[in-house]
Amino acid sequence: MDTSQLETFLKIIEYKNFSKAAEVLNVTQPTVTARIKKLEEELCCTLFEREGKHAALSKEGEIFIEYAHSILTYMNHSKEATSSSNYPKIRVGFAPGFSYSFISELISSIISIVNLDVSIFEGEDSGRLNEQLIAGEFDLVITRNFHTSKSDFISEHLFDDKLVLICGENHRFANYKNVKPADLQGETLICYQRHTPLWTAIEQQLVCVSSIKRIEVGNNEMLKSVVGSGIGVGITTSLGVDDVETNKIIVKDIKAVENIPNKVYVQYRRNSLIEKPVKKIIYSIINHELDK
Repeated sequence: MDTSQLETFLKIIEYKNFSKAAEVLNVTQPTVTARIKKLEEELCCTLFEREGKHAALSKEGEIFIEYAHSILTYMNHSKEATSSSNYPKIRVGFAPGFSYSFISELISSIISIVNLDVSIFEGEDSGRLNEQLIAGEFDLVITRNFHTSKSDFISEHLFDDKLVLICGENHRFANYKNVKPADLQGETLICYQRHTPLWTAIEQQLVCVSSIKRIEVGNNEMLKSVVGSGIGVGITTSLGVDDVETNKIIVKDIKAVENIPNKVYVQYRRNSLIEKPVKKIIYSIINHELDK
């Protein structure tokens, strides 16, 4: 029993005619007849009863329909599974703070890379991602201000991701040309990942500003949601804000803070099996930034 026999069987049912089935399958009628005869021999039954040019299913044929569909589906799925198991498997880890649209566009680019099995996760922070890369938990990581110098890993600087201040469209900062740390006095500052070196550098620029009320949230998306609702202001990265969100979130430069280094690195293990597709992923990331 093979796929050609099952497909022929189902086509005859669809068109109720051996000749029409042969035409659709682009084979001769004797070929169709031979396939069905072989299938009937294997099943030890008659599948069709001829009534002139019309082919009607026998009782056994009616019983076999469901099995034919199932067998053909399983055979096709097994081919796909076997084929995909030969694809390079790449696990990608992102540092927090990249917008969902950035990640979505990257995934769209990755989809265009054929014969590639990719899993994408948002990591805890850059330091932890670096440890997971070295431990073999990830094949490719996107980190901020953090990379390994181990010889069996490749680390490349992709671009700088400037820190910006965001506020709601009705906030007083919405009318400011730019914002200075001193302007934050008395403000509510929504933040996340305050344990990271990046936030330590931000806090150093705000150390002389009094009466800042800090509220920490779980992630960058929550930060934007809170700020967009009109509660407080936030400090995030340029790549952490979607273009579509700028309709309800105002993005401002913030003096001193905007100069804090925030370099984005891509890192991966030297591996001839995955190096080529990894480079295609890197080009997708770079092209996304250049197209902005």
